[in-house]
Amino acid sequence: MIMTLFKKECTQILKSLIFWLYVACLIFFFNSQMGNSTVLNPPQEGQENYYNYGFKTDITEQDVMETGVGTLAYAYYYDHYVTYPVGYAKNVRISEAEKQEIADIIYDLTGVKADEIEDNIASYFQKNDIQTTQYKVPLKDGISYEQFLKDMEQVADILGPGSDYTEDRLWSNVMIPVDYEGAVENYQALTEQDGLTGGYARLFCDYMGIILGILPVFVTATRMLRDKRAQMQELIYSRGASSGMVMGARYAALVFMHMIPVLILSLLPTISCITAGIEDVQLDYLAWLKYDLGWLLPMVMIVVAVGMLCTELTETALAVLVQAVWWFMSVMTGASAMNGGRYGWNLIPRHNTELNYAGFAEDFGQLAMNRILYAVLALLLLALTIFIYEKKRKGHLRRRGKIFGNHKRTAAA
Repeated sequence: MIMTLFKKECTQILKSLIFWLYVACLIFFFNSQMGNSTVLNPPQEGQENYYNYGFKTDITEQDVMETGVGTLAYAYYYDHYVTYPVGYAKNVRISEAEKQEIADIIYDLTGVKADEIEDNIASYFQKNDIQTTQYKVPLKDGISYEQFLKDMEQVADILGPGSDYTEDRLWSNVMIPVDYEGAVENYQALTEQDGLTGGYARLFCDYMGIILGILPVFVTATRMLRDKRAQMQELIYSRGASSGMVMGARYAALVFMHMIPVLILSLLPTISCITAGIEDVQLDYLAWLKYDLGWLLPMVMIVVAVGMLCTELTETALAVLVQAVWWFMSVMTGASAMNGGRYGWNLIPRHNTELNYAGFAEDFGQLAMNRILYAVLALLLLALTIFIYEKKRKGHLRRRGKIFGNHKRTAAA
């Protein structure tokens, strides 16, 4: 019985236009993010730069100070200040008095006057590649880290919430490319510990996680509302299959159908790694499957479960709003951990690089607990959905298709 219901649910999903729009979005997003990507080749000593091989992790306070004041001087010169108060870029206009205040801070920290910044920038990028190097300005002798932070706090107050001049943002914004030795070390981790394919499977999960954190709720809500629109509720409620079988089959079908195109797309980076022909690499041919099931499946499970519960509970598209809010908060939270190794409890863990195996390995335990939590929570939400569905079958929670109500209103005397 359950397999019959499962097959029928899969068939109904295949007939849904929303499902095929979901597939189209997956393909489009994959092509836009990874369609033109190439497999990283071994670094060569003396090449122009090693920007593609990762960034240094041993950042010092001096690096933070020079990069932070460089960012500020660059923004001052171009009169272009950007903050991210709710995750999205906001251009900030400041007064002439505030501009002078920032100019004074730059001078106090570096000794560079406002009218000298242009020449300083030009001189710096004559020696450094503007595409791969952050603008840095040396500080005056005797400037302490504490004084630097105090001045940056003043800048943050001028610009408002979401600026790049809080201590956390100052540290996270430092991106110093590795040198040749660092590039070799990172590449060896990618090929020897990650089997090459593991790094690209992880990058695939990072990109796909962004849209899998929201898109499945549309297909789910549409499927759950379809019977209501077709006035099929009474027929379904009267059938012999148990509530657990009906909702369980629907849930399994939704998760299965959402994962099929993901599994197919995830093969493409693996094929690219195989055809790259890089020598002396022990490829992990099943990395795509392990990462899909361990990283993305729990996400699909919880999004589908939220969609089913909210839709069954309210018989509206409220699930889309609920999931959209959760998705937005998750994406914004993950923006500060793009390079991986800081997964926390975020619905959408980020690891936007094929490198940084060390960060992945170090925080793997946290990531595993994260994924297990969401898988278990998804099953609990499914159980609650089954409970609500069973109550509706018995007429306890329905009134003209709405929740809470088989009790008739008492007519006024």
